[in-house]
Amino acid sequence: KGKIMSDDHSSSWTRGLKRWLSTAPETRDDLLKLVHDSRQFLQPDTVDMLEGVLDLPATQVREIMTPRPQVVGIQSDADLDEILSLIQETEHSRYPVFDVHDENAVLGIFLVKDLIGILKDKADGKDNYLQLTKLVRKPLYISETSRADILLRSLQKAQVHMAIVLDEFGSISGIVTMEDLLEEIVGDIVDEHDDIEEDSTINNIVKHPEKPNVWLVQAATLIGSCNEQIGSHFDDTDVDTMGGLVMQALGAVSNLQGETVVIDNWQITVVDVEGRFIHLLELLQLPPCK
Repeated sequence: KGKIMSDDHSSSWTRGLKRWLSTAPETRDDLLKLVHDSRQFLQPDTVDMLEGVLDLPATQVREIMTPRPQVVGIQSDADLDEILSLIQETEHSRYPVFDVHDENAVLGIFLVKDLIGILKDKADGKDNYLQLTKLVRKPLYISETSRADILLRSLQKAQVHMAIVLDEFGSISGIVTMEDLLEEIVGDIVDEHDDIEEDSTINNIVKHPEKPNVWLVQAATLIGSCNEQIGSHFDDTDVDTMGGLVMQALGAVSNLQGETVVIDNWQITVVDVEGRFIHLLELLQLPPCK
């Protein structure tokens, strides 16, 4: 009986696959539809990954990068103790190194593993001074409007895992990593250093635990993602993130903490801020205007 069921399943899978392959898609949308329709004979995770791969050409680098205000970098004049403290605090495996004399210049990418030799020499009592300019790897630059599939090929060709993202004026607008690309294909990746409760891409939009009709939204959340999840209609023509949308509406405000703005029938309040960098927003849906 088990064999008969197995044979029936195999036959059904084969027939479905043949039907899927029998119609040659003429456009990307046709191919996406075929992949979506193939859920009946492919594992859901496999279909999701196929859709993620097909979405790469339609995804711009700026949609998946880490914006400049959130980038954790190393200053070119940092000493070993400062770097070790930063590594211990942030637990990344690589960092961009910014020129201390020009904050818009990246000298290269620093890999934590390159410290091993220096630390070993120090443990052995040898003098081996840290020279960041000699340790950093050559940076890869990419435009924020480049397609994600082009970024993938560029990272593969350069054999690196991080790229510096530039805006239309050549200024640094953020960084993007191979992990960012993989998350577009397979979904959020939580490694051993991530705090799931505070991961900005996993829990970036949540309902307020006590206030009805209120959402807590991290400022780095893409406007499109927010619109999709809470049903808002915020305009992302000029800015990409919710924090950027609020900054655009508020203009020059000396103290952002507690500032409130109404956009498209939503009252948005800044509830967590550090200097000029907004971390968290509170969104209240207002009653429709009569």
